[in-house]
Amino acid sequence: MMPAASASSRSDASGLPPADRVLVIAATYQEAENVLPLVDAVMAADPRLDLLVVDDDSPDGTGTLAQERAAAEPRLIVMIRRDRRGLGSAVRDGLHEARRRGYQLAVNIDADFSHDPTDIPRLLAAVALPGEPPADVVIGSRKIPGGGVVGWPLSRHLLSRLVCWWTRWILRVPARDGSSGFRVIRLAMLDAIQQPTEGYAIQEQMLWQIHRAGGLIREVPIIFTDRERGVSKADLRQMYKGSCDLLRFAWATWFSTGAQP
Repeated sequence: MMPAASASSRSDASGLPPADRVLVIAATYQEAENVLPLVDAVMAADPRLDLLVVDDDSPDGTGTLAQERAAAEPRLIVMIRRDRRGLGSAVRDGLHEARRRGYQLAVNIDADFSHDPTDIPRLLAAVALPGEPPADVVIGSRKIPGGGVVGWPLSRHLLSRLVCWWTRWILRVPARDGSSGFRVIRLAMLDAIQQPTEGYAIQEQMLWQIHRAGGLIREVPIIFTDRERGVSKADLRQMYKGSCDLLRFAWATWFSTGAQP
């Protein structure tokens, strides 16, 4: 892992970011068309936000573009991962980097604009609601009133419904949209995430293990818009691996009390 730039101008005398700053994490691979517009959109969404781009050494130059912007943008951090691939490990590495740098909250967001960066302040506001305990995870949810999806074929709607049903009723996670990757995470909960998967089931696994550790999950409605630029990285191999992971989590839920997969 190689951080290319740091948000040092946003740190206090201890070298840590102020408590009100939040790190947005975007895992990228072959997102050259989206990465710089994403940087601009996150920077404009809220002045409290810094952005960490975790790039898997994209052949299209995504990481290089981000590094060049980081040289002039102190709120942007870039991590180029050599000889590593996979959404699950990228999300995990990004979260641990956020905690290492002293952030208390992180926001995971897709780099393809399927998640709207202008929704980030609403998710952050839901972490601490008046008269309610603070949340450990706030999900940008497509499955609650006010949420929805634009641009999906029927097959993807059906697959999403199946995964979310599985997460809620088989893994016993109290969330309607357990597969959403748009979420705020309290970084103190990272120790609850044991043996994280390398694949796409990382989103369901994180919620499952945080819930089992006593974490509070809250949902906020968002509109998910399918990507307009670039190509999805999901393929049949990734879907198969994700399905196997979900089966492992189900076995641990019902037959291995207290065990981690």
